[in-house]
This record gives sequence, structure tokens and C-alpha cells, in this order.
Amino acid sequence: MKRIRLLVLSMTVMAIAAMSPTVGAQDVQSLEKDIETHEKNIKQNEEAIRELQERIDELKSQIKDLESQKKALEKELKSETKLRKEKFATRDDLVYEQEIADVLYNPYNKADIDEALRSFEGMETKDVMKKRELVEKYGEYTKDLKEFMEKMKKQLSANKWKYLSSTSDLYKKFEKELKGTKYWKVYNKKEKNESIDYLDRVMDKIMLLKNDGLKSESQFNEILNMLYAN
Repeated sequence: MKRIRLLVLSMTVMAIAAMSPTVGAQDVQSLEKDIETHEKNIKQNEEAIRELQERIDELKSQIKDLESQKKALEKELKSETKLRKEKFATRDDLVYEQEIADVLYNPYNKADIDEALRSFEGMETKDVMKKRELVEKYGEYTKDLKEFMEKMKKQLSANKWKYLSSTSDLYKKFEKELKGTKYWKVYNKKEKNESIDYLDRVMDKIMLLKNDGLKSESQFNEILNMLYAN
């Protein structure tokens, strides 16, 4: 019985010894196969990275070229914008001189004003567009000045056109209400800002009349007649 047990034990040991090298060999082969797979993946990744880097370098070169083209276009755009602005200014000035300026040099005429306002369409030059408001308000300024002069004529007539000193109440009233007219602010700043040439001449005559004591009825009527609009 004892011999049988020893025999079985001996056979078991031999079997294990025989199996051990086979199991070890299979583990090595599996690991080597995995290693080969990893190495293959590594090479593939390295190749993909290399190709991507080449693509990145190519795109960087393209971006640099595009940036250069962009700068060139921006420079050209700036130049074209400047030239356009200059041409527009020249064009607007020419249209103003040919089609609009005369209406501010001559007595107010509604038909001429309406036509002049149409000439402003399409303009964009700031210095020229500032004059549009003068054209638009020409009639309003003229009407306001005329009403002022008609009102003062009654009072000066009642005073029989006697000479008025700068200290007299009527003189002071005339001066105060003249400065309260709608065109006064424009006229008072005409040295620095745009104004209406015709009304400037009217105002110049009013100032001369005032400084001379408001005593001339004929001069007064001459000025008043200049304000009767068409």
C-alpha cells in the first residue's frame, strides 16, 4: 500500500515537472506577441505623428503666407478707402459749388431750396453736409428776421425815426431782440462756421443801421425788402 502511494506521488511529481516548461514557454510567446503588437502600434503612432507634424508645418507655412496676403490687402484697403474719401470730397464740393452754393448767395426761394436739397442726396462729406442744415433752415431764418424787422419798424416809426443812442430803451430793445433772432447765432460765429452769405449781408446792413442810431427809414425799408421771400 505504501509502495503504491509512493508510486502515485512519484508520477504526480513527474507530470508537474513535465508540464512546467510548456506553460512557461506559452507565457513567453504570449508576452512576445503582445510586445510585437505594442511595437507595431508605437511605429504606427510615430509615423502618424510625423505625418501630422509635416502637415502642421505645411499649414503654418500656408498661414504665414495667408497672413502676408491679408496685410497686403489691408494696406490696399486703407489706400482705396483714402482715395475714395478724397474723390467723394472733391465730388461733393463740386456738386455743392455747381448746384447749391448759389441758393445761399441769393434771396430765399423755396423752389430753388427744394432743388438744392435734392442735390445733397448721396453726399457723405462732413464739411459739405454741415451746410445742409443752413439750406433747410434758410426759409425759417428769413421769416424770423422779417418778422423781427416788421415789428421794430412800427416802434421806430412811432419814434419818428429819431436818432437813438446806445443807452436808450428802444435801442437796447432792438439790440436785445436782434440777438434773439434765430439767425443771430449763425451770424455771430460766421468767422469760424458755415453761414448763409445772403443773410450775412442782410445782418451786416442791420448792424450798420443800428450803429448809426436806427434813424434812417429808407435804409430800414431797403433791408426789410431784402427779406421778402419768394
